[in-house]
Amino acid sequence: MRKGFHFRASFAEVATKAEQGFSGQVGGVGLVLLVAFVAIVSVFGYKFGKEFIRSSRVSTLQKMIPGTQSAAPLFQGTLTRISEDLGLFTTTDSEGIEGYTPVNVYYQAGIFTKGSYKGYERIIALREPVGPGSPVAFIVATKDRKTYILDDPTGATKRFPETDWQNPFQYIDKTKISKVDELVSEQPETIPLDSSFALYKDSILIQNAPSGTYSPEGYEVYENRIRTDFSSYEKLPLDVSLLTLYGVINPPSEIPEEWEEDARVQAQLREKYVKGTTEVVVLDSTGLPYSYTLTRPREISDYEDKYKKYVDASVKFEKERIRFENKEIKELPDYPMMPSLPNLRFTKKDVKGAGELFTDYDIAVPYICGIDVDTPIIQNIADDELILFGTAFGHELFTLKNVEHPFYKLAYRNKMLMSKEEFEAVNTDMKKLSFEEYVAKHPLLFLKDFWGRWTATGEYDYKMIGGCGKPVLYLYPEKPTDVSVSFAKPMEITYSIPTYQADWYVRAYPDGTLTDLLPENTDCTAIDATKHGSEYAQTACETNQYPYLYWAGNRIGMKYPINPHIGWIVSNQELPMFLDTTLDTIGFTEKEKEDFLSYWVPVLLEKDAAWYHVRFLQTSDMNMFIPMEIHPTPDRYYRLFLDWMPLSDKPAIPVAPQQLDTIVRKGFTVVEWGGLKQ
Repeated sequence: MRKGFHFRASFAEVATKAEQGFSGQVGGVGLVLLVAFVAIVSVFGYKFGKEFIRSSRVSTLQKMIPGTQSAAPLFQGTLTRISEDLGLFTTTDSEGIEGYTPVNVYYQAGIFTKGSYKGYERIIALREPVGPGSPVAFIVATKDRKTYILDDPTGATKRFPETDWQNPFQYIDKTKISKVDELVSEQPETIPLDSSFALYKDSILIQNAPSGTYSPEGYEVYENRIRTDFSSYEKLPLDVSLLTLYGVINPPSEIPEEWEEDARVQAQLREKYVKGTTEVVVLDSTGLPYSYTLTRPREISDYEDKYKKYVDASVKFEKERIRFENKEIKELPDYPMMPSLPNLRFTKKDVKGAGELFTDYDIAVPYICGIDVDTPIIQNIADDELILFGTAFGHELFTLKNVEHPFYKLAYRNKMLMSKEEFEAVNTDMKKLSFEEYVAKHPLLFLKDFWGRWTATGEYDYKMIGGCGKPVLYLYPEKPTDVSVSFAKPMEITYSIPTYQADWYVRAYPDGTLTDLLPENTDCTAIDATKHGSEYAQTACETNQYPYLYWAGNRIGMKYPINPHIGWIVSNQELPMFLDTTLDTIGFTEKEKEDFLSYWVPVLLEKDAAWYHVRFLQTSDMNMFIPMEIHPTPDRYYRLFLDWMPLSDKPAIPVAPQQLDTIVRKGFTVVEWGGLKQ
């Protein structure tokens, strides 16, 4: 999880520790001072250090990063999976129910070669999510695998209550921690590249994969693993000997001929023009991978400021929540929204040059439901197809000469090809543009990144139709309980009932009925009860009695996970019965099943396709894709997301059927369903 579960220091914290003579704690004072210096200059150098680093694309600062030719490795050995369970994590009540055992994974990531912990193992501990949250990663050092030093550079163990999800001791067995400290790393917070570009550290690269084991019910158990195979990535040159950099390349995708024409054309255009993204994976000398975003020094500074405010506000919110529950205050402040990672976004006012523009620019042609934060890398567009348009932050910006270019048509399809009702639902008070009007405002602008690769930014004034369509959450506590629900990652919410304002705060009853404790956030007169899926909503709002929490939108910071090789091929006539039977097998109640079918069957059949490819994202997939925070933490949770594609013909090659999890209802249970709206 970003900024919490690998617990890294902010620039100011690193600098402070360096000034105080931090070497006794982490080892290698010179090295730490260099890291601090890099961090400080990378943030503030944009204002008063530009001339110092402008002279070379491989800056002097870059050569001071730990991992250069002159630096010795901080670790001996390579990233290796540990077969035994080290027992570092606490066990929740839900994990003792009916023999459920979490799949926690451990890696040795080298032996410290210097400093206070010389000779200690560095271990990465991956914790399976508690509730519908994301997997969490911790770094510890140990001499004997009995007691451990916990890496906590941001001081989260002291700043947050131990009951807070942002405190490591919410997950780590405190009795096994002998000390909390900041452990050295070869991967710095920021890797300055030149005056225009920098890499900003995100998180350990984790993937969700089959474990090879099966539950008593017969379905395959998935586990979180650190990615170790980068054969499909593009190696990027950078003069740092201990670090290896890889660019993210989209794997070749198979576009089934059976897809309907519009979906197939869009997929073919993406395949032709989008090579990958500006995400960079940085491996240290042991092979431990961290994801970095390509951005600018100013964006890093802005993000750090926003994130600090988010942390401060979240601490304050938890205190205010207690006061609100004790009826000491009448109003609960909004739960703070986590800021999006920095990238290459900019606004109209940042552009110098002539020509009409949209207001905001971010990644071009985003995917529905899951929107990657990293800018697309473009291929198959030659330099002579582009013309200089202007500049932003010293970058030259280009636009396409050909106003009929297929890439323009892809961008237009993404944002404008929808019905009037659909358009107005997600673009309030916005004019729907013709293709000519859209292109005239220059919706796509291109620039070269540090490695000379063409990237594409696109207008972000308009929202996309589709996305994650009507995910709903049923909350079933054992007794009336006040529950808060929030997204653990940045989201673009296009619709919600009751209105989501950084979180929902409701009183949940055992039968699933919800009372909104912040009713002032929802304007009942603004609800359109004629909209499909919202027929109940106006009455529910007026009586303040809701059957579930309902939202629609897109996850920012992750692509939508596509897998065309699993699921079922179902005919138009068989579709309603197939879904009915599947939900019975999973264990939906009659009410849950009725809600699901009444929404999704008409949505799918509206496409009037002869065949449908149907598959489901399940709990482990959704915890990676759209993690949520629910307080109090549910004892049992089940998440199901309908992924589907209309087909013109039945595929010649069958897909592999999925093994679906079943719902276990015990204790405070949460059931969630949703699907892909297209």
